[in-house]
Amino acid sequence: MIGASWSCTNLEYDNQDSQLSEASGAGSCSPDIDAVISSVYAQIGNYIQGQTNTFALMEHTSDEMIGPTRGTDWSDNGVWRSLHAHNWDPTHPYVLSAWNDLNSGLFDANEVVSCSQNADQEAEGRFLRAFFMYHLVDFFGQVPIREVDDLPSVDPRVLSRADATAQIINDLETAIAGLPESTEVGVATKNAARALLTRVYLNRGVYDAGDPVGPYNFSAADMDKVIEYADALAGYQLEDQYFNNFTPDNGENSSELIFSIPNAPGNIVGAGDGPQNCYFMTLHYNQNPSGWNGFTTLADFYNKFEDGDQRKGGYDWPGLTDVSGLQPGFLIGQQFDADGNPINDRSGSPLIYTADVKLSGNTENTGIRVIKYIPDYSNLNAPGNDYVLVRYGEVVLNKAEALLRKGDAGGALALVNELRAARGAAALSSIDEAGMLDERGRELYWEGHRRTDQVRFGTFLNAWSEKLQSPPSRVLFPIPQQAIDSNPNLVQNPGY
Repeated sequence: MIGASWSCTNLEYDNQDSQLSEASGAGSCSPDIDAVISSVYAQIGNYIQGQTNTFALMEHTSDEMIGPTRGTDWSDNGVWRSLHAHNWDPTHPYVLSAWNDLNSGLFDANEVVSCSQNADQEAEGRFLRAFFMYHLVDFFGQVPIREVDDLPSVDPRVLSRADATAQIINDLETAIAGLPESTEVGVATKNAARALLTRVYLNRGVYDAGDPVGPYNFSAADMDKVIEYADALAGYQLEDQYFNNFTPDNGENSSELIFSIPNAPGNIVGAGDGPQNCYFMTLHYNQNPSGWNGFTTLADFYNKFEDGDQRKGGYDWPGLTDVSGLQPGFLIGQQFDADGNPINDRSGSPLIYTADVKLSGNTENTGIRVIKYIPDYSNLNAPGNDYVLVRYGEVVLNKAEALLRKGDAGGALALVNELRAARGAAALSSIDEAGMLDERGRELYWEGHRRTDQVRFGTFLNAWSEKLQSPPSRVLFPIPQQAIDSNPNLVQNPGY
């Protein structure tokens, strides 16, 4: 399924020419920097929401999502299968579009910093520049920088992974002084910068490694910074009801959202997809809302959840179950409508979601579906759900992992069990790296974290359902060939 087209596709896996954003310098400052800032926020809405580009690179390459082909539905010339099997190459359309989109956002954010007219604009620009640069560092391991006054004839300089990480940290730490002390969720704030710093410092051992595959050195100093910035957050607490973080009014009512795309009913931020894709992309045609019958989770991932854990779902939710028969979380087994009647598939057979799922040769009912964002039935195509980018549950786990990596397993366990208690899950008796990765999966599934987490914990190259052991090169994505051709300062990542 591509973009906002509401039917299955046969996407041309095509390598069309694309104007690379980092090669299109404007040569001067915009006279209206506030308008540029607004456009950068809109670009986050364009590029981060939806099921393609950055989301596809993060989730379809991980052990918690698969894009199964059902007959010819979702074949799309192999774009989903290649991501799951780690068989992508420099021509993959989502590798190219993610690269272009992130660099476009980075260029505009860099203009804000370079052309800022006051300290507030500069601070906001630094946060936004760090946000886009973080994703480029994580996915591609190098970052081209075009200054606002560079002409198109100038080849952008390229920051190494370690240097770009240092720049991200500098930007965020410098920005904190000029950002507002606020819990507003749709703009850059001190809290948003602190929370993003916990993520960057947690991954710094990966980004500074001499070899992208590792070994990684998670220094005590970096882990101390994770803890410091996590403790500096103020005004947040864990939700008693997990899915309050993903309702149509989550931007106003969730106590966990720190930075989000602030959608409003009937008004999706940016020109791209919105949170509606999160339910359309997984639900069957005969459910409410009628979906595209696409992506599912894997049985091994689903089996990490215990009964009673709110995050697993399987219980009624007002405004959802009474309207559609759906329940939040994972959908498995016979599906029902709002009146409790069994739903059939298009052939008239019972719509029974099964745990078994393959990359190809599936029927309509294979695969466990996921409802993370609660549909807004008054605005199904443009719902009011804020799209979550950073929330407090992640920061709690970032701090817990930092404690664990410092050797304080007891402190880490206490934080994890505090989180699990809020989610209705039983306390753990101990915690190690494998258990920490599992807990991050249970808390953050389908939110755009899993690939990064698996790389950091050393499991990303492992074999799992429908995927063989991956070559070491897969810990980074390739630089698109058009980018290599247009900028000789870029060097292709090893293995491509």
